[in-house]
Amino acid sequence: MGFNLDDIVKLYQSEAQKHGDAGTSTIQDIRTRRLEINAIFSYLRDHQRVLEVGCGNGYVAEAMVQEFDVDLDAFDFSEEMIAIAQNRTFPNARGRVNFFQADITKFDVVTTYDLIFSERCVQNLPTWEQQKIGLRNIACALKPGGEYLMLESFWTGLNNLNAARRELDLEEISESWHNRFFKEEETKDYMESLGCHLADQNCFLSGYYFGSRVLLPALMPKGKPVTSKSILNDYFCALPPAGDFAPMKILRFKKRKP
Repeated sequence: MGFNLDDIVKLYQSEAQKHGDAGTSTIQDIRTRRLEINAIFSYLRDHQRVLEVGCGNGYVAEAMVQEFDVDLDAFDFSEEMIAIAQNRTFPNARGRVNFFQADITKFDVVTTYDLIFSERCVQNLPTWEQQKIGLRNIACALKPGGEYLMLESFWTGLNNLNAARRELDLEEISESWHNRFFKEEETKDYMESLGCHLADQNCFLSGYYFGSRVLLPALMPKGKPVTSKSILNDYFCALPPAGDFAPMKILRFKKRKP
């Protein structure tokens, strides 16, 4: 069943009302959120000009300018989310952030960036054609030599995760209704056509997802519900990211210099 942009607008209106400025907005598993932040921050350096595509309520942006001396532009499609982000305060921040509302499929490049990242955002565009427009606008906003951290969901990891679950007679996990997951090779080829080559990929969630989405439900006593709040996940989130067992990962693209 497909979805459209109106569905996404309503979803994030609901998320804004339900979660406010909390880190659980758009991802209820707070351990996943923390691992995402750690992964993104591993690529950050002081004095970079950074763009966040799909900043939501500004939770990641706030943490970023507290830790790094960067100039951060951060935008989101949702007016409700941006309103929350713009109400944040940044005592003793090392960096600076500018929040604004925008649509990545209509994004006007005013400046160019050393680093751009998206976090489960471009996957909310309903079609591959719309996603390609968004990716093209991201590539255009990169400086030559700049990097795009594409933290999005890919079929490769979900398929591997479900293969492991099938071996333990667990039901498959389906693609979320409001996402269109990326085909990895198709995405790499398209980014290459935009002059952005794949530098590497980071399957940072693989260990945690294998533990929390395969081992935990297999170990849980019959009839007992599986929840991300399980204390066992405190152990699983510390597992090394071996393999490719999570839909979300980072593909790091680098824009070629002339």
